[in-house]
Amino acid sequence: MRRLARAAFLLAIVLAGLRMPGEALAQPAAGPDLPPPDLLQLPFPIGDTWTFNGVHGPLKEAIDFSVGRPWPRWKANTSDMWVVAAAAGTVRRIASCGLEIDHADGWTTVYYHLENIVRDSGPVQANDRLANIANTPREAACDGGSATAPHLHFALKHNGEFVPIDGLTLSGWRIHAGRGRYDSACARMYLDRGDERLCPYTSPLTNRGVGAPPEPPSPGAQIAVDALPDRAPAERALLVQGWAIDHAGPSGTGVDHVHLYLDGPAGQGLFLAEAAYALPRPDVAAALGDSRFAAAGFSYAWDTAAIAPGPHTLFIYAHSTAAGWSYVTRAIEVRR
Repeated sequence: MRRLARAAFLLAIVLAGLRMPGEALAQPAAGPDLPPPDLLQLPFPIGDTWTFNGVHGPLKEAIDFSVGRPWPRWKANTSDMWVVAAAAGTVRRIASCGLEIDHADGWTTVYYHLENIVRDSGPVQANDRLANIANTPREAACDGGSATAPHLHFALKHNGEFVPIDGLTLSGWRIHAGRGRYDSACARMYLDRGDERLCPYTSPLTNRGVGAPPEPPSPGAQIAVDALPDRAPAERALLVQGWAIDHAGPSGTGVDHVHLYLDGPAGQGLFLAEAAYALPRPDVAAALGDSRFAAAGFSYAWDTAAIAPGPHTLFIYAHSTAAGWSYVTRAIEVRR
């Protein structure tokens, strides 16, 4: 039976692809297909801040978490990047780099791409340390699948079967799975808690634990980059587009400029260009329920011919008319 369970787990991992690149605002309620919203916390330590990517897997049953933006590179020191139990239960090893925890009422959480496992059997409590995220491809994909950078692959089962996580609540953050696998469009795939919404690949996600009150949104522009996953390949032309808003802006979208820098923040990196801004984005206005965001789009067609081949980091800045500059990053790979 143990072999069959392990085989089923690994098949799901392989089908999910396990890569880090990479719907309306309905509020699904927890029901028989989802655990109660007060059961699970985020699978990293309370008080820590990580980032997340798009939902994926054959049933859209998984999401990835890691530290920073962009995520760490292979062979980075991950000894202080701890994966923790999402709730009390009984932990068991499912692979040499994977664990499962059985919780109440048939719910099971799955943790993959691990190393330095410190708990692989017996009872655990919520927020107990389990392992570090693996920092080499061989360790991360110990029994199948693949990974492009150190991260945690987190999935959900019910009565032994994988289940979709659209609507799942972790530490009060509700997951909106979006469309397809690894959806990076924040108008469709995002986490929300109260009035705050976080975007995949870019927004910092702080674990406040189960039952903590929502925090007010951080001041500054909200920036979403469409269809440009982290570590995206760029062979020549690269279209950088998305949208940027600030609810606190006194008028319009709350944003008036978008700038791009390469391999460093403003003042350190290479200034590339000012992107065209105020482009039509009726989808953003509809998703956010506010017509003033209908012209929140930005776009820049970047010719990478003059950029040296290899890994680079793109800094995308937006200027809020209320709070000044803020930015998100994307890791890219220039190829010839």
